[in-house]
Amino acid sequence: MKTALFTVSYLIEIEDSLLKNNEESEKFKNLIFEKLSKNQRKKIDETHIARWNSSSFIVLDTEKLNCGKCSMCGGWTTDKEKGNSIDRLSNGATVEGELLCDECLPRGHRWAF
Repeated sequence: MKTALFTVSYLIEIEDSLLKNNEESEKFKNLIFEKLSKNQRKKIDETHIARWNSSSFIVLDTEKLNCGKCSMCGGWTTDKEKGNSIDRLSNGATVEGELLCDECLPRGHRWAF
């Protein structure tokens, strides 16, 4: 038998003021982990059960990280043609100076969906 990793990601809009206060930020991160991992087992069917394994928290900072919103649809994406892409975000690329997600990239583009 083998084990499969099924990853679920959530995007949460967070006020800048909350992120400036380390103590409040830490409390909020703990609350997120508690709420999202509370039910640690999910029954798939009579034979299979998924068990929560881990969580991660990252603030999407367009100034420091390879991420941004797609110029066409506004969805979060990462430019796969630049270094340090974020694996859990939608693949994307910059075309004619505009960051586009995999669904908005021109047909035939390497990263287009």
